[in-house]
Amino acid sequence: MSKAEKKQGTAGKLWGHRFIAGTWSAFAAVIVIVIAVVANLIVGSLPTTATQIDLTGDSLYSLSDQTKRIAASLDKDVSLYLLASTGSEDATIVRFLNNYASLSDHIYAEAVDPSVKPTFLKSYDLETAMLYQNSVLVDCEGRYRLVGYDEIYVTDYSMDYYSYSYDTTTTFAGENAITNAIHYVTSDNLPKVYILSGHGEAEVSGDFEAMIKQDNMECEALSLLSLESMPEDAAALLINAPASDLGDDETELLISWLQSGGNVVLLTDYIEEGKMPNLLKVTEAMGLTVQSGIVIEGNRDMRVSRYPHYILPDMTDHEITNALIEGGYYILTPIAQPIVETDSAAGDIIWLLTTSDDAYAKLAAMDMTTTEKEDGDTDGPFHVGAVSENGGKLVWFSSAGMLTDYVDRTVAGGNSNLILNAFNWMGGQEESISIRAKSLDEDGLTVPESSSGFWSIVMIGVIPAVLLCAGVIIYIRRKRR
Repeated sequence: MSKAEKKQGTAGKLWGHRFIAGTWSAFAAVIVIVIAVVANLIVGSLPTTATQIDLTGDSLYSLSDQTKRIAASLDKDVSLYLLASTGSEDATIVRFLNNYASLSDHIYAEAVDPSVKPTFLKSYDLETAMLYQNSVLVDCEGRYRLVGYDEIYVTDYSMDYYSYSYDTTTTFAGENAITNAIHYVTSDNLPKVYILSGHGEAEVSGDFEAMIKQDNMECEALSLLSLESMPEDAAALLINAPASDLGDDETELLISWLQSGGNVVLLTDYIEEGKMPNLLKVTEAMGLTVQSGIVIEGNRDMRVSRYPHYILPDMTDHEITNALIEGGYYILTPIAQPIVETDSAAGDIIWLLTTSDDAYAKLAAMDMTTTEKEDGDTDGPFHVGAVSENGGKLVWFSSAGMLTDYVDRTVAGGNSNLILNAFNWMGGQEESISIRAKSLDEDGLTVPESSSGFWSIVMIGVIPAVLLCAGVIIYIRRKRR
């Protein structure tokens, strides 16, 4: 064989190898495209909770186990309507509602523009002129609740007395509001909380009453003077810092009700020795009473600065406190009195709120002239919040000022949520025990819907096309060699 023939044969083999390599490169690029398309179809069929990672500092988009349990138990269809003008939908709320829809086949999320569908709101008794943009209407078979935009994004204002300016804090309370709304529209019977009146009780603020109703409980004032028994629909009775004692008949009625399964939440002002004997008969029937003295907290980490009688007690794990402990919240008990067990206590007693070992009780109480420890003052630790179960349930906090607006705001609503959690626990609504709001002070990493479409094109179309072109170019270059 001549040299020319050998050279031609070698070139033919080389070209054949290059052709095969180029073909495999092109084939591999096609396979990558097919895999990407199939993967996109699979991912597209998954719920948003499985395809979107929550990278926000406070897990803004993540739903709690409570919400997941309520969603899983649904046997009725629930619609979540985002009321907003087209193009003005809040992206955070849209994603949040889609996360709800992904939890259950019974939950449906949709954005509705009332100006485009003017007849949509006619079937609902709503003040349309007062509707906030991006409010959410929760509906189940005609039973509905409107969750306002201001209930989803809650802004608190506090006065800075050093600079004479207001500080604002915005929290995302969407899960608490929407989950409670879902529970409300799917529940046939709601527990009822009565608030005792007729003894100079401290007034319950309108905001707190609204919180009770938002937690799916009805609320009504109650006088025991004309009653022979407690109302049958009473899930709990709130006794909020009475200024005078109960009557004899009222005392017997309450003791009988507690022993037969009734529930009382009690807040008390300082009780001097020999005062409020009937009220203490009620607590003693549940194994609890008070010790003389006002508690002073000696541990600086467990009190408000410059106010040693404003205590930030430790919370014990309990259904009432767990959500607050997990959320890192404080409870504030101003001017508290030690709660102790009676000698003949029966049933189960759990100490909810406890001071440090450095606390001491001022025996001079309301007549003290100094908060410093003196001879005769008793050493801590002390209990200022307790639960007693003995037939019924008594939850007792020995601080009359816990529900005042100023005190409650100081601990970001920790006190009011503690009381609400007690009501929910007593009413058998453990699934409604408060879901904590999430701070918006940290910036989250969020990809908007418009951007997600762009990146889908890049990942599914552009990158595979670049790989294919690169394979073709490599093939042509090799062929020319």
